[in-house]
Amino acid sequence: MTERTIHILPEQVASQIAAGEVVERPASALKELVENSIDAGARSIDIIIERGGGGLIAVSDDGCGMGREDTILALRRHATSKIRDASDLGAIRTLGFRGEALAAIASVSKLRMQTRRADAAEGVEIIAEGGEITATRACAMACGTQIEVRDLFFNTPARLKFLKTQTTEQTAAVEAIQRLALSSPRLAFALSAEGRTIIQAARTASTLERVRQLFGAHIANRMLPFEASGAGMRASGLAASSQESYPTARLLLTFVNARTVRDRALIRAVTQAYQTVIPRGRYPAVVLFLELSPEEVDVNVHPMKTEVRFRRSGAVFELVHHALRARVADQVQAAPAAVVIAAGTTAPAQAASPPPVADRGAATVREAPERPLRLVPNGVPVRMSQSALGLGFGRSAPEAQPQPAQPQYVSDNAGPRSAAAPRYADLRVLGQIFTGFIALEGDDGLILIDQHAAHERVTFEKLRAELRGGAIRVQAMLTPATIELNPARVAQVTAAMPELRAMGFELELFGPAAILIKGAPAVFGAEGGAQLLSDMIDAMGEQGFRGGRETLEEHLKTLACHGSVRSGRVLRAPEITELLAELDRTEFKTNCPHGRPVHIEFRRGTIERMFRR
Repeated sequence: MTERTIHILPEQVASQIAAGEVVERPASALKELVENSIDAGARSIDIIIERGGGGLIAVSDDGCGMGREDTILALRRHATSKIRDASDLGAIRTLGFRGEALAAIASVSKLRMQTRRADAAEGVEIIAEGGEITATRACAMACGTQIEVRDLFFNTPARLKFLKTQTTEQTAAVEAIQRLALSSPRLAFALSAEGRTIIQAARTASTLERVRQLFGAHIANRMLPFEASGAGMRASGLAASSQESYPTARLLLTFVNARTVRDRALIRAVTQAYQTVIPRGRYPAVVLFLELSPEEVDVNVHPMKTEVRFRRSGAVFELVHHALRARVADQVQAAPAAVVIAAGTTAPAQAASPPPVADRGAATVREAPERPLRLVPNGVPVRMSQSALGLGFGRSAPEAQPQPAQPQYVSDNAGPRSAAAPRYADLRVLGQIFTGFIALEGDDGLILIDQHAAHERVTFEKLRAELRGGAIRVQAMLTPATIELNPARVAQVTAAMPELRAMGFELELFGPAAILIKGAPAVFGAEGGAQLLSDMIDAMGEQGFRGGRETLEEHLKTLACHGSVRSGRVLRAPEITELLAELDRTEFKTNCPHGRPVHIEFRRGTIERMFRR
């Protein structure tokens, strides 16, 4: 008789394996518990996490609660009150429905649940460890449910070792609550981490007010409402103007029937709507709500319920893309009239392209100041007598120091060598074109200089020289400024304080979700320091900033980029003259710190051949 090699796994082992699909990290466990609270009709949800959620996740709500029998049954796999047969899967109207979350969480943690229905004289408490119920008893409590999850993955060390740092896990947990709070503005949310309040969001009827509660007034004040409907669907929400963009997609949030999702079609529709409007590699801030019949979308794609499949994905893409494109083309603060888009139609004519470049720069040309302009990181002109960037724009350029002969140059990225770069200050300035390039005439050709790349190199080399000299010089601000922090980023920003100080920012924590900035790198001046610091915080990755001299110089590239004069900024003749002189005194002047060219040359012979001369 042949020995069997296939065995049925014990229920406990099967539960732990299945838990990996539902509970990827503490944030996913927290998301499942809060979704259950929302489905239970809660009006207020309080959350406490410790050690990024790995030590403790506690969720309390004032929802409908459960009876004794349902409480015990809720810890079994595929036990749910939200669907009864397979036909219900075609029209899911609740956030939870698979009956996996509580059982999965209980199988890899130490769980205590207390719950009481409004019509019950007392509540019921149930304690489980590793999925096994160890105690069941009566308890006194108000109507609702309280769940404590401790020592997540304590019995699955293989899963435990793949958790990231406490800071990263806490950030993911806070972001999960932010998304749920955005989709349910009529509910109150409170989140505390390590004994500190991170989110305190009262009930509100406005998505914009919810954005203000979660992300601060700076972002909320720059959000524009939009709405469009067509093909039996409705897209609405808030979108940032084209003047606002961010280095990551953290603020690109999409919801389908109030469910937070990650869908490629939706993300592509949003990013393409902003194409040619914001710089490549940056992302808009968008809160998108898509409403459609439950029969039109399949939410039963993955146990985590963050992926969906649309029956008519093409129609979804067109609706979202056209709604946002029209909003970006008409950037007034008031909400536009609802746009109705029929299936298969094209975008409105006015939304086909962003406003012409000339229009965006016209106001700056007409408002030529009597005094020189000061350049600040966000490109806003401010009347000043001296330059914040150390270039002295508006004054006569200092006499350039004699430079040693440069037979060749090498870019920072060790690219191909080329002939010596010209002395830009010796060339005749023809003017500025497209409010982004400086045209110069030499004896043997025409040279176009990218003003942003040029100034970025000058700024970076100044910062790097100061860093190598011991420390980046700091200029104190006359009036300290407060910067509101994204609550999900508080721990990361706190951990990055030494690196930010090393980059020349004088700052300190100011309350649970704010920073007080008292000084900025002297090369930029103090007035633009708050915006510059805000940009650097936005540019942080999940791990924050890494230390070390070489890594810090990489951060200086980002700092120089954010602080340098932007394309679209009209430069006056003295400003151009001094920028060229500064560039001539700078090493590696032919490339920006990221390797892009500072200038492109059109040889005279090439131009003559183009005209067949």
